[in-house]
Amino acid sequence: MKSRIFIAILTFAVFAACTTTSEKDSDVRTVTVSILPQKTFVTAIAGDKFRVNVLIPEEGNHETYEPTSKQMMETGKSEAYFALGHLDFEQNWLRKLAQGYPEMKIFNTAEGLDLITGEEIVHGDHVHQGGIDPHIWLSPSAVKIQAANILNGLIRLDAGNSAYYTENYNSFIRMADSVDSEIRQILEKSGAGGFMIYHPSLGYFARDYSLQQIAIEQEGKEPSPTYMKALIDTARIRGINTIFVSSQFSTRSAHTLANQLNADVVEFNPVDPDWAGSMITIARRIAEASNK
Repeated sequence: MKSRIFIAILTFAVFAACTTTSEKDSDVRTVTVSILPQKTFVTAIAGDKFRVNVLIPEEGNHETYEPTSKQMMETGKSEAYFALGHLDFEQNWLRKLAQGYPEMKIFNTAEGLDLITGEEIVHGDHVHQGGIDPHIWLSPSAVKIQAANILNGLIRLDAGNSAYYTENYNSFIRMADSVDSEIRQILEKSGAGGFMIYHPSLGYFARDYSLQQIAIEQEGKEPSPTYMKALIDTARIRGINTIFVSSQFSTRSAHTLANQLNADVVEFNPVDPDWAGSMITIARRIAEASNK
């Protein structure tokens, strides 16, 4: 109960900081991030010292998004860009931004992370460069490392307020630890061992909590009839009755498979700005699915 209260207070503080900072105030310093959860992280640590611009709207597909010229120009006005590091659009566009706006600093928040890699990690119609899973914000342990990189970046931009940023960072880490603790309690009580998902965006989450992520996508594409049969067999053997889908992706194959298994399709938003609430909700849904 205490952890929920603490998370609620911190979430309120983050959004209060977002809404009370006047975006029309030309004196407010600006940084840019790729997705909404990052805005939550940066705002929690930066407080009212920086305005945080988000490049990808919530309804945009973070895998394949292409910024508009206007967005690129607005982003170029930022003092810094806090990148996730391995999203395809970042690989394609940040180089152009760096060339066009050489004074803008770029911080890779994935620095120091134990990244999930493979010979070829394919999502949808694209291959992640270097075979790296980019979904690093969907894991409390990974987010804590990102937060440290954000802190270091903010101090580089504004060393005079380093104590302020450090205090905020420490509060954020306590929140992330509280989220992690609650997730572990939820999953341990449920005995969950794995889950089936259309687009494999919860690899880091699964690694954190010793879960198996079973992806419907086959090499980033709709599953073949042979693979679909294998998925059906796996689901029946393991008693899987819930299929998870992210709101930015097609759910056709997930519904086809669910119909054959008489299973539920549960949608979640991987870029929900309420990061703490979203992480706990994902854990609860996995736990509920394992107990049906």
